[in-house]
Amino acid sequence: MPFNRKDHHNPGEIRPRFKLQTALSEEEIFSKLEAFIKTDETVTGKEVHNMYYVDIPHRDRHFWSPELRVSAEKDEYADHDDTIVRVMVGPQYTVWVMFVFIYTFLGMVSLFGGMYGLAQLSTGIHTPWIWCFPVTAVMILGVYVIAKSGQKKGRDQTLHLVSVVYHALGHDNVERIDSY
Repeated sequence: MPFNRKDHHNPGEIRPRFKLQTALSEEEIFSKLEAFIKTDETVTGKEVHNMYYVDIPHRDRHFWSPELRVSAEKDEYADHDDTIVRVMVGPQYTVWVMFVFIYTFLGMVSLFGGMYGLAQLSTGIHTPWIWCFPVTAVMILGVYVIAKSGQKKGRDQTLHLVSVVYHALGHDNVERIDSY
């Protein structure tokens, strides 16, 4: 689901992102999002610290439901008064933190257990700790596959959240920028 490139074959992309360019000001962008979301029952939203979060309502949310974060800033490199809108789609923070914790834990087990196994092996002691490297590599691959399957489960909701941003800002008011 890469949104930021024309090349849609990036299997490593966990949190898709893209940029829009518009002549609207930051305040206009957030007010348009707020007004549109108040009229649409299929999404909820809130502004927190110069970012706007667009979510799926609790009644329709599942574990893999995405969250869309919108930030806006003046384009300091442009000759005109354009605003860059950065959009990132990702899992809810609780899901994101859980996966970061799992990857960190497996990485630490692999690193320290594998180093201990290699140290034992270099002294001539055969130990099962050497299996930390391949076992944790398979476990990390398994967690990655689970994350990608969850991302596919939330795909329809992701596309809906992206369409909400386009409809709220108006298709004629924004232009997609390829690079992030």
